[in-house]
Amino acid sequence: MYFDYHILFLLFYAVYLPIQLALAAHILFTKHEEPSSAMMWLLVIVLIPVAGMFFYLLLGINNLKNRGSSFKKIQEKVDNSKEKYLGKAINDYLNSLRQFIPDKEILGLGHNRMLDRLLPERYPLSGNDLELLCDGTMAYPRMLEDIRKARHSIRMQSFIIMNDPVGKAIFDALEEQARAGLDVKVLYDSFGSCKAYFSHFFHRYMHKKIPNFKIHAFSPINIFVPWRIQLRNHRKLLVIDGKTAYVGGINISQENTRFTKVPKRKYIHDLHCRITGPAVTSLQFTFLKDWVYATRSKLLEESVPQDFPMQKNNGDSVIRIVDSGPGQNYQGSQRVFYTAAMTAKRSLWIMTPYFVPDSSYVKTLCMTAARGVDVRLIVPQNNNHVFVALATQSLYRTMLSSGVRIFEKRGLFSHAKALMVDEEWAFMGSSNCDIRSFQLNYELDFCVEKGSFISELNSQFIEELTESDEVTLSQVENKSFKRQLLENICALLTPIL
Repeated sequence: MYFDYHILFLLFYAVYLPIQLALAAHILFTKHEEPSSAMMWLLVIVLIPVAGMFFYLLLGINNLKNRGSSFKKIQEKVDNSKEKYLGKAINDYLNSLRQFIPDKEILGLGHNRMLDRLLPERYPLSGNDLELLCDGTMAYPRMLEDIRKARHSIRMQSFIIMNDPVGKAIFDALEEQARAGLDVKVLYDSFGSCKAYFSHFFHRYMHKKIPNFKIHAFSPINIFVPWRIQLRNHRKLLVIDGKTAYVGGINISQENTRFTKVPKRKYIHDLHCRITGPAVTSLQFTFLKDWVYATRSKLLEESVPQDFPMQKNNGDSVIRIVDSGPGQNYQGSQRVFYTAAMTAKRSLWIMTPYFVPDSSYVKTLCMTAARGVDVRLIVPQNNNHVFVALATQSLYRTMLSSGVRIFEKRGLFSHAKALMVDEEWAFMGSSNCDIRSFQLNYELDFCVEKGSFISELNSQFIEELTESDEVTLSQVENKSFKRQLLENICALLTPIL
């Protein structure tokens, strides 16, 4: 029996071409402000038939505006309903924080004037104490100690929570406190924590049906809306009784420790911070807004009064919490990175595991170096994402030619992220120096100045530099053509890395 394949061919294109045109129109209407991203996706759907369309549906569509609008509405409801759900005392409590507003000398500094305009609702607070924690070997014991000392409430969220000895130890401690009557809430990112999710790690605790132990995904996996994975909650936060907080780059995973069962090639070097003082209030509200958005609960009814205890002066550090993401201080971390580059007078040191910003920020760093500022970038020599490492290396020639110094940290994969300006103020948290952290992820960071923490973090930077190899321009120029081509191809993927 003869079958006319021309008919099948025509039917295929009768369906394929309208879909391709619709996706092209979607790219032009939603990505016109990002020409490089738009051009990349147009090439993908044209040059890679069928598969290119699926790639775009999975990785290209982020529904940024709708997601941001939804989050913003919930955030505004939370902000406008504090008194209704927490009582009039909450206003007195928030007013009491005014005593921690820094003096005019600090507020008048160039970077603070700039950040006040860029982040008007993220004001700095004095009276904080910070403790730098290097790797999970330092962070997890301190976290477990504070969890066991908790008396009223525990709030925790993390991008990655693993079903391993570290995850189990922390969740067993949380369960124990919940059974003792404490109010315990946990948020996890469904993409970052997918291994624990599919291994039913969370469900084992949820099935115990402890009323005051609640676990919820920030953005549940749904095959019908695959683009959800593009908007991830990358925050790492633990708040104890509204008085003590942990924030930084460390996820909940045994790879941040030195377990003998974990191969050395999987060890992760990272930085975290323990905070006490008035800034914890801002972190508590950040968790609360995320929880209300994720659970669609009735605003602040899920909160307990002990979440907001009266704060006292715990130290001499000034902290500005920067929670950013679609609908919430959008591009907040990006604005801090730009502020640092534009206001640095003597030095700007950046350490990040993933350095794939847009071209405008690379140019800004080059101009900063051209002003005579000592600009240094520390990235891992052994990266856990090969494509990201290659895309980063494609930028080396431009930066080195302009006077930016680049260092690759030897040994373990370094997931540490921090920024130091003039040895006077710093920025630290969950944000990488990449497009994803700048525009897509929900991130949680903080600016800090004054106090002993600045010298402590500066010493950490120096230690990182001594454990790194400096990259020279001659090394970059002597790369093979094949290597340069591979780096430049990966650079084209920057919008989705």
